[in-house]
Amino acid sequence: MKNTIFIIEYAKGSDKGFDGFRPDTKPILDAIEKVTEFKTEIVFYRPNRKYDLLDYLKEKAVAVISRINPGNLKEVDEYFQFLKALGNSGITVHTHPDVMINLDFKDILAKLKGTQLGDDESYFYHTFTDFATRFPADLDKHGIRVLKTNYGSTGEGVYLVSKKDDGSIFSVEAVNNQKFYYDDINEFLHKFEPKFEDNVSEYAAYFTGKTGFVGCRYLERISEGEIRVLLVNDKPISVVHKKPQEGQFSATLFSGAKYKYESPNESKWKAVVELTMNGLKDLKPYLNGQNYPLLWTMDYILDYNEDGSDKYILSEINCSCVGITSELQYAKNVAEVFISKKKK
Repeated sequence: MKNTIFIIEYAKGSDKGFDGFRPDTKPILDAIEKVTEFKTEIVFYRPNRKYDLLDYLKEKAVAVISRINPGNLKEVDEYFQFLKALGNSGITVHTHPDVMINLDFKDILAKLKGTQLGDDESYFYHTFTDFATRFPADLDKHGIRVLKTNYGSTGEGVYLVSKKDDGSIFSVEAVNNQKFYYDDINEFLHKFEPKFEDNVSEYAAYFTGKTGFVGCRYLERISEGEIRVLLVNDKPISVVHKKPQEGQFSATLFSGAKYKYESPNESKWKAVVELTMNGLKDLKPYLNGQNYPLLWTMDYILDYNEDGSDKYILSEINCSCVGITSELQYAKNVAEVFISKKKK
């Protein structure tokens, strides 16, 4: 009889504690055992043993929780197809790869144009030809743009690009604050072209059409911080104020930002929580019939409405492996998702 909920980890990566596990893995499983009758277990995904693991999980798993940062994997598509195979066998997969491929990629920002969550100035440059044709005019229009690689995390592959009065181009990368200078737009395009190289195999079903960069408006109020709504399925459990380090335009822990967790019920967060909840219906078409992610975030940067009031602009969605290491009390919120499950 299936009676076990599994967390799947990967042996490598910088997200491990001294014992080799993610620091939030055991607290999540302990919470599940406290509020449900299910057993729990941790397993490691190893590409050369994936079929053995697939058979083992098919035999025992009611549900699996993927706690692997895809950036730690060489063959991400292979892992996503592994998760899909589990889902096809009747196991509940958190979070399903069909959802991750849609929400966790930055092109969702362009897809949401015309909705309350979207910004009409966002654009997905899928190919370098498209980028070279369109980006110079976009940069001329705004003078400054943010470019985000379609799949990345911790600020990697995010660039702030600006054009100076003399036509020279200045670029800085978020993850390390590395600065680049170019004589003109043509030199910038030439040096940027390799970042569009498409090495995705024709058999990589999940990543077909996913290479490229999303261009976004630069929002000066990033200096005030990024506002993160942390959710479990369709319920907000916290609002996190992410304050960037002085001089940085990225609000990630890796770039030195400070995080402050607060209740979503506080009056000052009413507008952003309402925007998030009302926006869920705009995200539903991208779930491919699956549930909302188990543990995920919607991140916003402040802007102004025409009347001077605050406006929240969606900057990204994270749902592949959101950590709660510093706020382990949220493990209970995750565990409560499994209370209504019936053993088979």
